[in-house]
Parts: sequence; C-alpha cells; structure tokens
Amino acid sequence: MPRAAREAVWSIRLKREIDEILEKEAKRRGVSKNDLVKSIILDWAYRNGYNKVLHFNFRNATVTLWDFLLNQTVDLTVTSDRRLFCESCRAYSCGHIYYAVTSIPEVARKVRRGEIRID
Repeated sequence: MPRAAREAVWSIRLKREIDEILEKEAKRRGVSKNDLVKSIILDWAYRNGYNKVLHFNFRNATVTLWDFLLNQTVDLTVTSDRRLFCESCRAYSCGHIYYAVTSIPEVARKVRRGEIRID
C-alpha cells in the first residue's frame, strides 16, 4: 500500500502588521491564515512554473482543473457578476485563475469578449 505524502511544517515570525493583514484577508475569504498563506505560496509556484495544472473540464459556469501539487481537482466558478472565482483558494485572483486565463483557449476567449471578468 502506498505511503501517504507527508506535509512539511514551517514556523515563521512576522511583524504584527503583516500578521494583521493576513488575518484580515483570511477572514474576508473565510479561510484560516494557514490556508491563506498556502494559497499565496501556491500562486507564486503556478506563476513561476513550479506546478503543473491540467484542464479537466469546462461545463456550464465551472472550469475544473487538476492541481498536481495539491493532488486534487479545483473548481473555478463564473459568478453571477461574471467574475471567475476559485473555490479552492476562495479568491478572485490566484494561480488557478492565472492558469485558466493563460492556458485554456476557451476561457481566454471568454475573457477577451467580456463574458468572464478577472481581477
């Protein structure tokens, strides 16, 4: 039986002002600070070529991706105001959205036509 992947645990010290910014953004997104920081690091990895994402499906108002670093599917949803929202990162701007807009022709076309808005 394959062994489960272990996660690394990090501890960092932040100035209080930075911690407050993270706390405020985490609360706004409805996620923990840990998940917010993980999302920020993953966003950097996607934008700098350290992660592989595979377009899995685009149906109705949902784009489904396979994220190899997370080892899971990620849904991007087109909201009622035509904004692309990442259900995993709980954000309107993240590496998953960056990938969709830059690598999936159908999404790029819809952005150019104004059918999907990005932040």
